[in-house]
Amino acid sequence: MSKIVKIVKRVFLGIGALLVLGIGAIVVKFYVLSPKLRPAPVMTAPTNAEAIERGRYLVHHVAACVGCHSPIQETVPGEPPVEGKLGAGRDFGEIPNYPVHIRGRNLTPDKETGLGGWTDGEIARAIREGVSKDGSTLFPQMPYLTYRETLSDGEVLDIIAYLRTLKPVANDPGRTAVNFPISMFIRGAPQPLEASPPPAPAPSDKMARGKWLLRTSSCNDCHDSVNEKMEKIPGKALAGGFKFPLPGDKGYAIAPNITSDKATGIGAYSDDDLRRVFEEGKGKDGRNLYVMPWSYYKGMTKEDKEALIAALREVAPVANVVPPSAVKP
Repeated sequence: MSKIVKIVKRVFLGIGALLVLGIGAIVVKFYVLSPKLRPAPVMTAPTNAEAIERGRYLVHHVAACVGCHSPIQETVPGEPPVEGKLGAGRDFGEIPNYPVHIRGRNLTPDKETGLGGWTDGEIARAIREGVSKDGSTLFPQMPYLTYRETLSDGEVLDIIAYLRTLKPVANDPGRTAVNFPISMFIRGAPQPLEASPPPAPAPSDKMARGKWLLRTSSCNDCHDSVNEKMEKIPGKALAGGFKFPLPGDKGYAIAPNITSDKATGIGAYSDDDLRRVFEEGKGKDGRNLYVMPWSYYKGMTKEDKEALIAALREVAPVANVVPPSAVKP
């Protein structure tokens, strides 16, 4: 019997040792080796009017940065920024059953609460590598995993050039709060950028330009289908279904299927129907669209809107019935 006891003890000791090693490996991977980062690059944003205008176009009408980084008029379709608070940060509030409280940081040049104390290289690193000034990890709701592949050095510097011109606003929306264990896993998301992506395709290359706009405008972030754990469902890119609660007792909006499926997506939409989405914030049935940041995309050039529509037509059809939004008047 004593021999059996000794064997059992050795087994449990072995299991205990494996658990300790496993926990140690996890700690090393996510708290010692992550986030992967490099020193902020030495970069200098231009100051000429042309660069600032290019940056303004990207910030307002393509990446729509100000939509996530400004206090917004939540009850107004298109969610325009609050007057005088452009770029001053945004608290998205608590989302039921969601383990993250998202807060978009202040992007104005305010030295205490905004980007006034950041170098151009630190801002560029945050945009494309997901690392803050202090070396902490940014939650991937900030689409740095996309921007690292779509924004060239020139484009990210144009964005910074424009952000430097914003009116400084003293406002601290706080830090994004992420529950464990997600807070641990996201530390593995940032990756140092090895080389600049190529510049955006020219408007003359309509389809390439449209696909670039589709990605850089982060359409997938709202329109991909996800499961109850907020994980993207393979094979259901842009197939819709995510429910966005609206403030107060306004109800909720549901991201529609924007694949080319004719029965459940936008395959039955005419080009004019899609233009109305971007320019008026109206669905095919004439209803107002909430959460959809059409008020920002409205300012895209005519050529870019047409390119984006062309790219949407090329999205593979996915049959996915999405219930209508329930918005109270």
